[in-house]
Amino acid sequence: MTNKERYAMMRKRHTFLSETVKGYTSLEEYARDRDEWFAIRGINLELRGNCVSLCNYLLYNEYEEYFVVPTSDGHLAISHVIWWQNDVCANEIFNILEEEIANEDDILTSY
Repeated sequence: MTNKERYAMMRKRHTFLSETVKGYTSLEEYARDRDEWFAIRGINLELRGNCVSLCNYLLYNEYEEYFVVPTSDGHLAISHVIWWQNDVCANEIFNILEEEIANEDDILTSY
């Protein structure tokens, strides 16, 4: 898969995950309700203090880690910033909409 194709797939996953947060305002409630649902799909859900991590393990130790974050209007969203293993097998923080390297702080503010 080329990088362009992989970025497009990341955005599709983002759209899919965004459907799962609709109607939620609590990270704890979301984690409780969705833990088994994600486990069945092979996605590891982890409640962290200020977000929920959704780690999707792909082929050959590759992964993409998405984040459920609270928004300024009190709802939940999927951040546009993810952790992933890039094409040279380096762990990287990446903004999937802008297709550029990001900072860890951007996870909570980019949705």
